[in-house]
Amino acid sequence: MPDEGFIGIARPSEEAELPPLVPGLISTVLVTEGQYVSKGTPLIALDDQVPRARLQAATVEAGLTGALKRAQVDLRMAESRLERLRFAVQSGAGAVFELEEAESVVEQTRAVVQQQSDLLRAAEANRQLAEAQLKQYTVHAPFDGVVTTIHQRSGMVEPSRPVVAIANLNRLDVELHLPSRLYGKIKTGQTLPLLASSPVHQPISGNVVSVSPVINAASDTFRCRLEILNANKLLPAGFTVRLDSSNKNVATVGIWRSQLRARCTLPEEWPAGAAILLRAAVERGVGTAHVME
Repeated sequence: MPDEGFIGIARPSEEAELPPLVPGLISTVLVTEGQYVSKGTPLIALDDQVPRARLQAATVEAGLTGALKRAQVDLRMAESRLERLRFAVQSGAGAVFELEEAESVVEQTRAVVQQQSDLLRAAEANRQLAEAQLKQYTVHAPFDGVVTTIHQRSGMVEPSRPVVAIANLNRLDVELHLPSRLYGKIKTGQTLPLLASSPVHQPISGNVVSVSPVINAASDTFRCRLEILNANKLLPAGFTVRLDSSNKNVATVGIWRSQLRARCTLPEEWPAGAAILLRAAVERGVGTAHVME
């Protein structure tokens, strides 16, 4: 009988319930349930007429460079006049007060150029703000995944209520609570055999990604997290799995302790893969090969 404590559920590695960032009226649902999407894909669009018009106005304002160009022309003319007056004063053909007046005009026109430059920078910042606000009217996928649920397809929505759900099925996570007698034998990086329930109904494997250093005194178990690779997306999420403790051709029945031994005797009925694994381990001096029946 399989140990019931070895049972876990294969869950998506990432799940997200996505609300809109701003309140508004749904304009278009851009995806369907079951559709695979990439990170950044737009999922649901809200009515964005107002923020789009605001962005257009801000874009026009940021492009109004006429006043700056005029101020720059005035500055060049003022600087040119100032140079002529300096030459005239040096040659005795000009008055000092005219030179001082020309210097004052140059400073004033420089201030006007700076002011117009500041106004354009502020207009560009306002345009970027309007652009960011417009993006808030579309719900985007935060990671690669499959659209699992579309909660609302029309009407008003609020940031407090999700409108679409997405899950990443490229990897499935399994959490097992194993008996304490296995602590120290299950290690990060091992590959463990699993038996999948309906609708998978087949043996699969999971990679150990973490082993909790804490043993639950009440249940006498420790938590172990496994990762099932599912790049081809053939496996659904939500099915149960259990550790296949009867399988001898896996790491859980392979190398358990770090005591060196020169040779290992293998039963004839063992699978060929297990024999190769244990012999290679002993030859490398990794440790003693023990079998957990």
